[in-house]
Amino acid sequence: MQLLKGFFGMIWKFYFLLVVAISLLILYPFYFVLLQNERYFKKGFQLIRVQTKFILFMVGIRVHVEGSIPDDENTSYIICPNHSSYLDILILYYSLPNYFIFLGKQELGKVPIFNIFFKKMNLLVNRTNAKAAHDAIKKACERIEKGDNIVIFPEGTIPNSVPTMKAFKNGAFKVAKELGISIVPVSFKDNYKILEDSMKISANCCFGKARVYIHPPISAAEHSKMDLVALREKTKIIIASKLD
Repeated sequence: MQLLKGFFGMIWKFYFLLVVAISLLILYPFYFVLLQNERYFKKGFQLIRVQTKFILFMVGIRVHVEGSIPDDENTSYIICPNHSSYLDILILYYSLPNYFIFLGKQELGKVPIFNIFFKKMNLLVNRTNAKAAHDAIKKACERIEKGDNIVIFPEGTIPNSVPTMKAFKNGAFKVAKELGISIVPVSFKDNYKILEDSMKISANCCFGKARVYIHPPISAAEHSKMDLVALREKTKIIIASKLD
């Protein structure tokens, strides 16, 4: 029975990747135009959201969202989700209508075609190089000061212990303290159950319901009274409150 489930799971995963690839190839000329110039980034963002909704519909993933980020163009937020699956990125685009950019790992910039999203619009960080990591955080601060929301996965990568989170890195919280901006914790409850980060035949690969919890912001006024470690751990506790 487990072998049969794994077989159908692999077929579904292949279908999922096929839908992503075909839709991306069709839309690539539009992305190529929109993501070359910062003035068109928000239009490119909206196109990504349309593509995301199409992909999730085609592969049978239903998204249930609780909570939202205040829609205030004059306020920027650092969005901190747990990282449980490669599905997290798509679910974020589905769940958040507010324009945001990613601070992602450097490896994403090496993926053919997909790397167009990281050439100018989003930011990459080399986690193995302290100077490069510092420069990436500096660029993130610049984008926040321009009014952009930024998504930073505080775990840095998908942990082997999913759904239990690994220790959070300090970067997001240093930026929040330095710039005096609010943090929005986000909990992904089911993504790893739908698309597990594993090549094992027994890995979770199936359509289903993805629940997302967007928690109220930890305001700058609130975290100004905390040190960095307290803010980091508070964020982790809030995210964990909705996980299994």
